[in-house]
Amino acid sequence: MKEELNNYHPSVRILDDLVRIQSVNPHYGDGARGEQEVSRYVERFFEGTGVKVTRHPVLPGRDNLVIELRTGHAEQTLLFETHMDTVSLGSMVDPTTPNYRDGRLYARGACDAKGSLAGMMWMMKQCAEHPERLAADIVLCAAVDEEFEFRGLRAFMAMNMPIASAVVGEPTNLEIVIAHKGCVRFSVTTHGKAAHSSMPKEGNSAIKQMMRVIQYIEEQIEPELDADRIRHPLCGSPTIVVGTINGGTQINIVPERCEIEIDRRIIPGEDPQHVLEEFENRLRSFADENQLSISFSIRELLLDGALNTHPDSLIVPYARSAARLMDLSDEPVGVSYSSDASKLQKAGIPTIVFGPGSIAQAHSKEEWVSVLEVEQAAEFYLQLALGFGQPIERG
Repeated sequence: MKEELNNYHPSVRILDDLVRIQSVNPHYGDGARGEQEVSRYVERFFEGTGVKVTRHPVLPGRDNLVIELRTGHAEQTLLFETHMDTVSLGSMVDPTTPNYRDGRLYARGACDAKGSLAGMMWMMKQCAEHPERLAADIVLCAAVDEEFEFRGLRAFMAMNMPIASAVVGEPTNLEIVIAHKGCVRFSVTTHGKAAHSSMPKEGNSAIKQMMRVIQYIEEQIEPELDADRIRHPLCGSPTIVVGTINGGTQINIVPERCEIEIDRRIIPGEDPQHVLEEFENRLRSFADENQLSISFSIRELLLDGALNTHPDSLIVPYARSAARLMDLSDEPVGVSYSSDASKLQKAGIPTIVFGPGSIAQAHSKEEWVSVLEVEQAAEFYLQLALGFGQPIERG
């Protein structure tokens, strides 16, 4: 296989190495190895290239890598950012052995987001060989923890490095994403009273209470979110999903506790904190108005804003120009998932999302990425880096 790899673009050979390294986010249970071995690979990759590589501890045994190519244009620093962690291996067969079929590379992380990381690494090395061609400083951040709480990107931002614009690597089918949804994740716990199952009227079932909560979500919240009046032109409608449920302790006890975890996807213009507070207030009003005995509490899990980069912001015309050079679509689009990009935009950094692969393959049993798209993404990153800061015709 190594001989066949020689026929591929160098970015594919980098990706082949990356997916062989298991880097499941430690949040996803036993056997997850985290990002450290990937970070060591990235570090070795840049040895002798002349770029500055700095390891920044974020969590125990989990470090961001920040790679800097300084060309004397600090005011025009372009950030490329993506993540090193993956979700769990799940039921994927042989997930850390790259399998090539029909122009695709199958492996965990191939699509999300090691294909982007491989392209960005290749781009950085190419730029380091010809820094005189650049009108910008280029920084690459390979971050930890994107698949759980975005703590790697948050740690990078705490460095307060001046950034003019940013590109986040995620699967976008090689389209320029300027808008995506955010998420409000929280738990709802109903509180009942335990009793022997032979005398259920002596207790108060938390599961029955939760049935009312879920009914409220299904019959009132979901239809409202589907309404066109709150639809975003690029991202569509907000959504809400009850992802987990857990209640009761054993079969012969009236359950005194039940908990669900909810993922509420928000669109640009919605405030995460307001969405959470509104849900709680309206659920209380629903229970009061219908004289329902529901005792509940809400626990915040994650609040993450949406991305809404203006089409005329600094990065977008350069990205569109690079896409045209590659004969790719230059029309900005929106997507339904979230990414590190929204945090960068919130800090005032114009940001796009761009990368090989489709979100439909990410996290799946048969995760794969098009080999051609990996090659094209790498070349797009290079054209964007070379063009950024140069004169450009906007229009």
